[in-house]
Amino acid sequence: MKNDPTRRSAGLLAALPLLLLISLLSGCASGATEQAAPPEKPASANNALASDKTSSSKPAVPRELTINKDTTNRGRSECMPTIDYFDALKLGDIFYSGLRSEQHEKLPPEAIGEQIDTVAYAMSDDACEDFVMQSRDATFLPAGTPIYKLRDYDPSFRVYAEGRIFEVAENPQAETIGDLYDIEGKVKSLDRVSGNDGSFMWSYSPEDTEAFVSDLLKLKYVGFDAIFKNNPPEYKTSLRLQLKDGTSLRLAYWPKANALTTGAYGTERMLEIVQKAR
Repeated sequence: MKNDPTRRSAGLLAALPLLLLISLLSGCASGATEQAAPPEKPASANNALASDKTSSSKPAVPRELTINKDTTNRGRSECMPTIDYFDALKLGDIFYSGLRSEQHEKLPPEAIGEQIDTVAYAMSDDACEDFVMQSRDATFLPAGTPIYKLRDYDPSFRVYAEGRIFEVAENPQAETIGDLYDIEGKVKSLDRVSGNDGSFMWSYSPEDTEAFVSDLLKLKYVGFDAIFKNNPPEYKTSLRLQLKDGTSLRLAYWPKANALTTGAYGTERMLEIVQKAR
């Protein structure tokens, strides 16, 4: 069972990607799996800090004591360390992570829709280690930053703020990967990429792409934590779904577990496709 994201502390929020966020991709540019040292558990959007020093079994700390705004709070040990964040945002109970700059550059102005919300609080340089993100909190986006929907996507998948895309990392309401990722009918190709730098290696056939995406969207979403808690780390295959608008979605696949680190177990057909070499 997934942990309740609202019980996570900001003491988990550390540098990530995105995907996922997520230092999910490692390895070399050849072979069926990426040949690199197995990764440590990557950060998810509600794991935005370097280490978790707050147990979910401990009583909640009043929110005002987890915001480092006055001398009283500055004296608390949880408010003294310098915290390294990755680019994260929370809306409702959905956690998003900011995508790399090359993704934003591919969006035409007309892709940005109406404003749907505004950032209420920026954590960077202010939140203590035991801070718990609430809706409209962000790590770097300044308070007052408008948040926009993207015309081609459901806002539960992607939103746009301060010139960049924020993509879902965890959504406790999603039941399938199709609920998590609004990409049905929007995929151009399935690509194999390097886990080192994300560089293109090859594209799978249109038939394999269609079959992979068809199965992917039907998978039960079990969550990020379920995959990492129930399977030992292994060498991963790095994939990219190239979308028709020019942006992309990165996926990390564990062949031995037949799992996507996003939070789902694959089908046998998906595994056969992933293990194909060019």
